[in-house]
Amino acid sequence: MNPEDLHSVEYLSADDIWDHEEHDFTPWIVDHIDQLGRTIGIELDEVEREDAVGGYSADITGTEMNTDGKVVIENQFGTTNHDHLGKLLTYGAGIDAEFVIWLAEEFRDEHRSVLEWLNTSAPGGAMFFGVKPLVMRLNGAEQLGFDFMVVVEPNDWERELQDSKSLSTREQAYKNFFSNLTEAYAEANPSWNRLTALPQSWLGFGAGISGVAFTWSFHQGPELATELYIDTGDKEQNETIYTELKAEQDAIESELEDVVWERLPEKQACRIKVAKPIDDYVEGLSAMQKESLVEWAVQQMDELRAGFESRLQSV
Repeated sequence: MNPEDLHSVEYLSADDIWDHEEHDFTPWIVDHIDQLGRTIGIELDEVEREDAVGGYSADITGTEMNTDGKVVIENQFGTTNHDHLGKLLTYGAGIDAEFVIWLAEEFRDEHRSVLEWLNTSAPGGAMFFGVKPLVMRLNGAEQLGFDFMVVVEPNDWERELQDSKSLSTREQAYKNFFSNLTEAYAEANPSWNRLTALPQSWLGFGAGISGVAFTWSFHQGPELATELYIDTGDKEQNETIYTELKAEQDAIESELEDVVWERLPEKQACRIKVAKPIDDYVEGLSAMQKESLVEWAVQQMDELRAGFESRLQSV
C-alpha cells in the first residue's frame, strides 16, 4: 500500500448521528452489543433495554455468558457527569453486577479516577470499564465507521483474560473442550488450519467471505451448535447474505437435517445452525458425554461446510 493513499480521519459526535440518547443511541448499542463485548473481552447474553432496577431503569443489562455474572451498561452523549455516575453505581449495586460499563464520548479526569479506584476497592470483585464510542469517516467520504475504545479497565485485565489461574470453572471447561475438539477435527481434516482454543463459549474459522464464519458454539438451553455465523459489521449486509442463502432452504434442508434459520432481529448478526441439546453446561458433563459431543461436532461441521461452502462462493 502506498502511504500517500492514507487519509486523515474525521471524528463525529454522537448527536450528529443519533437524535436521542435513549430512543436512538441505546437501541443501536444493543444491536451492536457483540462488538462491544469483543472490545472489552466478554460475551454478552440475555441483553435487555430499560431494565427496572428499583424505581429506575438501567439503560442496558445482560449476563456474561462464561461466568453468568450480571452486566449493567450506562451510556450517554457528550462528557461524563455526576448524574450518570450516580446512575451507574445505583444500577450496578441494584443488580449486584459483576461487570459495570460506562459509555461516554469523553471521560473527565475525576470520573476516570473514580472508575480506577473502584477497580481496586469495589466490594464483591465488581469490574468497572470506561468505554468511548467512536464515530468516524475518512475526510471527504460519505460512508461512516464505528468502533469502541476502552479507556478504563480493571488492573491486569488483559493478562487475566489469558491466565488460566484466573479462569472460572466454566471458562476452563470451554478451553479444555475446544482443545479436544480442534485436535479431533484436525485429525479428521489434515489440511485444516488448527485453531487455538480460548476460554470462551465458541470457536470459529473463516467461511471464505469476510465476516462469515463456521462456528461451534454453546448456547443457552443448554445446547451445542455447529453454525454459519454472519456478522460483517453491517446489519443490512448480514441480512442480504442470510436471505440469499435462505432462498435455497429446500435444497439445503434436503442435504442437512434439523437446520434452524435465525435472522436474530434483536442483534446485528444472523446465523444458520444445527444444534444438539445437552444435559448440562459444559463443566457439568461427564468425560463420556464430552467425547460423544466432540464426535458429533466433527461430523456435523463437515456436513455444514459441505452444504454451504459452494453456495457462499456465489453470494
